[in-house]
Amino acid sequence: MAARAIWKGTLVLGKHEVPIKMYSAVQDQAVHFHLLHDKDLTPVEQRIVRKDNGREVPKEAQRKAFPLDDQRAVILEPEELAQLAPESDRAIHLLRFVPRDALGDEWFERPYYLGPDGQSDADYFALASALAGKERIGIARWVMRDKRYVGALAVGDDGYLRMTTLRRSEQVLDVPAVRPDKARTPSPAEIKLAEQLVDSITGPFSPEEWHNEYRERLHKLIEAKAKGAKLKLVAAKPKEATSDLAESLRASLAQAKGKKVA
Repeated sequence: MAARAIWKGTLVLGKHEVPIKMYSAVQDQAVHFHLLHDKDLTPVEQRIVRKDNGREVPKEAQRKAFPLDDQRAVILEPEELAQLAPESDRAIHLLRFVPRDALGDEWFERPYYLGPDGQSDADYFALASALAGKERIGIARWVMRDKRYVGALAVGDDGYLRMTTLRRSEQVLDVPAVRPDKARTPSPAEIKLAEQLVDSITGPFSPEEWHNEYRERLHKLIEAKAKGAKLKLVAAKPKEATSDLAESLRASLAQAKGKKVA
């Protein structure tokens, strides 16, 4: 299936503009169900009702409230919330360029591909080449579908631009210093075992090998029931925990040696 652009805009760097198309880089693979009544399999739906009498409340009569405490709340009117929405445009403003290693994994959220819009391919690839040569990423802001985003502009190994939305500073938590107790400090032998375990399962990155087992089992169950068959479902047994690090590492190493790393 050919990828479709989900959004069109312009990368703005100072007075320079580069038309782009945005494509999703990931796809939702969740299994979605319809809700039915168990007696006669009639479809059911969710509705907003009053807690005191169960009567349905139409959308125009609903209001959002922000609780201040158990007794008080601030009521927000729809027109007040509408006035707070950011003004929509088609510009992705590049604010700053930072070293590629300045951002840790905790900052990145959802990736997108950026392709040239066909109007100015030379400018697009010139910007991509400049970013790759400088080993930097661009910090950008834009509005898409009534929501303001902050993102990181980078270049993939294929030479095309990519944009990954970033979490806000208030969403990223500080990690306290990790200082293990001296009595729990691993011994040289335990470190050696851990290094052997790492080496034993080292190999190329092959994401196609790592499946969503639950999703696959769920689809098999659905297909079997659709054909009138019945599957024998076996629950996975939890692994027994051990407090001995060296024993656990030896067991993991023995198990890893019995498997071929692709």
